[in-house]
Amino acid sequence: MKGLGSLENQVMTVLWEVPDALSVHELVDQLGREQRTPAYTTVLTVVTHLWEKGWVQREKVGRRYQYRPSRSRAEATTDLLREILDASPDATSALLHLARTASAREVEALRQGLSAGEDTP
Repeated sequence: MKGLGSLENQVMTVLWEVPDALSVHELVDQLGREQRTPAYTTVLTVVTHLWEKGWVQREKVGRRYQYRPSRSRAEATTDLLREILDASPDATSALLHLARTASAREVEALRQGLSAGEDTP
């Protein structure tokens, strides 16, 4: 994700893939399954920065914080796309180019999403 460091992105990926909030210890365990296990203090620093940036929410449970994403992966991706389009001098052309380069599956998903939106007031 744009705006995130490598370990921040890995932490967010773990948080998006699990249904429940995780403690730093649980994050360390999850991260260690895919690569070399990062230090507890490193993950604590990273997740604190993610909280300060608004990427995660935290809740105190006992003596520890539990962390969960503040928005879904789809919402975060959409926010980044929106930021890119808003910064573009020709957002319409950029959006049309993206649509022309989309896969058949992506085009079908877009069609279905737009049709569903027509039914809502």
